[in-house]
Amino acid sequence: SNESVGNYKNFSGYDLPKDFLPEILYKKFTAEDAQSMMITYNFYSKPVVDEDNAYEVSDNDYDEMGQGYGNFEDEDVAEALIGKLLDRQVFADEAGAEMTAQYILYAKYVTRYIQVNADGTSEVVSYASDAVEVTDAIYEATGNGKYKNFYRISNALEDLAQYAIDNGTAPITYSALVYGNYLDTYVVYLYNGINWVVKQSVMPVSEELNYSLNANDITQSFWWADPAIKISLGGDDYALFSTTSKYGNFDLRSGQTPGTDNDLLVEMIGDMLDANHGAVENQQYLVSFAYYDGSNGIGTRRLIKSGGTWSEYSE
Repeated sequence: SNESVGNYKNFSGYDLPKDFLPEILYKKFTAEDAQSMMITYNFYSKPVVDEDNAYEVSDNDYDEMGQGYGNFEDEDVAEALIGKLLDRQVFADEAGAEMTAQYILYAKYVTRYIQVNADGTSEVVSYASDAVEVTDAIYEATGNGKYKNFYRISNALEDLAQYAIDNGTAPITYSALVYGNYLDTYVVYLYNGINWVVKQSVMPVSEELNYSLNANDITQSFWWADPAIKISLGGDDYALFSTTSKYGNFDLRSGQTPGTDNDLLVEMIGDMLDANHGAVENQQYLVSFAYYDGSNGIGTRRLIKSGGTWSEYSE
């Protein structure tokens, strides 16, 4: 029923799967009560570029990738070769890890934005909505009339600053065509468990949905998406407490810690979520954990943190 979902064939932060995926399934599938189904769908999320912590491709890296001039001239080639470079040089603990890589792209005939300040200094800016386009007359006046562009960004910075000073137009920002450009370019990579791959804006996501059957009135049956973040505790989590670190589980036997004290178990799991999983307020977490109560097993708790205190979630 959502126009955006129908047009773009994906979900997003504005059109959440929990709001519309059950509707789609209801039109196609019925099931037994409490039956679950694993669904894979496309989700749109613009990759987040982390410039401050980016992996900067070095001169040696360019040489290793066969780029003798210390740059790339093709974005597709750059993304493919840098992905293979990261496979060799960057270790990731688990699938889902992300990394931003920075490289230099050589590109011809690019529109650049030159800001000339009131004091006559000039600088490159990423964009300016009020930029004044350099006209043929300005190219002529700055000595660049033959090709109607600036050869390098340094020429544009110098020539336009002088032009603005001479004509009393500073401060001003120009949009100018520059022939040869060395551009700092960023690309986000995602570790898929085997290789580093370019993270696309639309990526497949898998999620389990559950069916609630109303046997008396099938039209009242519905699929529902679990809002909880699903987490399986691991070694780093159990290492937080001496009572869980040795065997990598919770000892639920009477007289042990947490033993039969469910509130303490919830508190300990909550501490693990805070320490290792970036837990936030009012978000449900469905946590799987290992335990020993005379025999080994796997248990689950559905938790939520409110006002800094963890408790079991109940509707």
